[in-house]
Amino acid sequence: MRERVERTIKENSLFLAGQKVLVAVSGGPDSLCLLHILHSLAESLEISLHVVHIHHGLRPEASAEAVSVKKEAIRLGLPIAVRRVKVRKLQAQLGCSLQEAARKARYSILLDIARLSGAVRVATAHHRDDRVETLLMRLMSGSGIDGLKGIPLKRTLEHGIEVVRPLYYLSRQEIENYCRTFKLLPLLDQSNTRPEYYRNRVRLHLLPYLEAEFGTHVRSALANTAENLTEDAALLNTLGREAFCAVTESCSTNGICLDTDKLNKLPPALQTRVILQALWHAGSVRLGRRHVAQVLALAAHLSPSAQAVMPNGVLAARAYHRMWLSNSVTPRDAAIKVTEIHGPGLTYLSCCGLWLQVEVKSAGVVDLSQLSKNEAYLDLEKISWPLLVRGREAGDRMQPLGAPGSRKVKKILADRKIPLRQREQIPLIISGSQLVWLGGVEIADFCKVTAQTEKVLYLKIDNELRGGEFAGKKA
Repeated sequence: MRERVERTIKENSLFLAGQKVLVAVSGGPDSLCLLHILHSLAESLEISLHVVHIHHGLRPEASAEAVSVKKEAIRLGLPIAVRRVKVRKLQAQLGCSLQEAARKARYSILLDIARLSGAVRVATAHHRDDRVETLLMRLMSGSGIDGLKGIPLKRTLEHGIEVVRPLYYLSRQEIENYCRTFKLLPLLDQSNTRPEYYRNRVRLHLLPYLEAEFGTHVRSALANTAENLTEDAALLNTLGREAFCAVTESCSTNGICLDTDKLNKLPPALQTRVILQALWHAGSVRLGRRHVAQVLALAAHLSPSAQAVMPNGVLAARAYHRMWLSNSVTPRDAAIKVTEIHGPGLTYLSCCGLWLQVEVKSAGVVDLSQLSKNEAYLDLEKISWPLLVRGREAGDRMQPLGAPGSRKVKKILADRKIPLRQREQIPLIISGSQLVWLGGVEIADFCKVTAQTEKVLYLKIDNELRGGEFAGKKA
C-alpha cells in the first residue's frame, strides 16, 4: 500500500524535492495512516513534514485527542502546531452548518500555518470512500457536473499553497487494515456514528445498502464515475472560460456587462457557466439553478429592459442587447439631489456623479456641427439663472429640438434606446420651470440657437472627472 501512495505522489507531482509539507492530523485512522506513510517516505521524497492538529472544541474528548496527536508527532521527531478554533461562534457568524463552519476554520488555519512555517503543500487524508460519499451526497442534492466531480486530488489555495491528497485512491478498509498491520492506535470520533449528520447516513446506511443489493464493486464504480466527471468538467470549464471572454463586453470592480445576443447563441451548458462566472464576479455566492435560469430568462426576454435581484444584493439588469450584473440594488435617489448653478464654471453634479462645464460665448464663434453628444449650445437670452440640475422624476416633459410638441422624458429615452440603468445617470438641466437640456441626449426646442442669437450658453458634461474627485470645485 505504501508503494501505491508513493506512485500517486510521483505520478501527480504532489510533492517536489525540498518542499516542506504540512500534514493535517486529527488522530483518526485516516490521518494517522497518512502521517506514518509520509514519515516513511519523507527521506526518499526529500521532503520535510510539519504536523498540524486543529482542536474544534466540540466534544469533551477533544483536548485528550490533541494531547495524543502531539505525543505521536514528538515520538516521530516531527514539529507540531496545535490550534484551537471556536466553531460554534464561527457558525453563528457565517450562518452555515456546524460542519461547514468547521471546514472553513480548518482550511483557514492550515493556510495560516503554511504561510508562517514556509510550507507550500498541505496533505490531508481524504480517500476513495470520502470521494464516493461526496458524489452521492451531491447527486441527491441536485448538483451539476462541477459538484459531482467531488474532492480533487489537489487544489490550489492562496499564495500558491496546494492541498494534496496522497491517499486519494485507497479505500477506508485498506487504511484500517494498514493501521492494524502496523499496530497504530487511532482515535475514534464518536460523532462519526451519529445519524443526524448527512455524510454519516450515506456512509453507514446508503453505501452498505447499495453494496448488499448491487455488489461490492459499487464503491470503485462510483469513484471511477467521479474521475470521469472530473475530466469532463475540466474540458467544460475551459470552454466556459473561452465563452465568457467572447460574451463579456466589459469587466471591472463595479460590475460586468454581457452581450445577450452572443450569450443566447451559446449551448445551454456554456450559458450556465458564463452566467455563474459573471454572478461570482459581481459578488453572488450560494447560487442555484434557479438563479441562472432567472438571468437567462432576462437575456432571452422580448422586453428591451428588465431586471432581477440575485443573492448577495447583485442586480442583473437587461437593456436591449446588453446585460449588466453589479453589486448595486439600492437605487440612486437622484431626484432629490439638486445642484444650483449661478453662472459659468465647473460644477460637480451630485445627482449623477459627473461634472458640468458652463461657459458663455459669442454666437459668432460657435460651430454647431462640431458638438459631441455631451455638449450643447443654448440661446442665452432664453435662459434664466440659476440653472437647476437633478435626476429625472415621474412626469418630466420637454419639447425636443424640432418636435411639434412636448413629450415625456421617459418616452424620449425609450425611443433613443437608452439602457434603463443609464437613464438614472442622465442629468436634467432646468431653467425656471422648463427643461432645457436632457444631458447628453437632447436640447429643448425653445432655447435652440438661431440666426438671431447673439450670446450662447455652452454646456458640457465631463465624463472623466467622476465620483466627486473635485467635489465642490467651481471655476
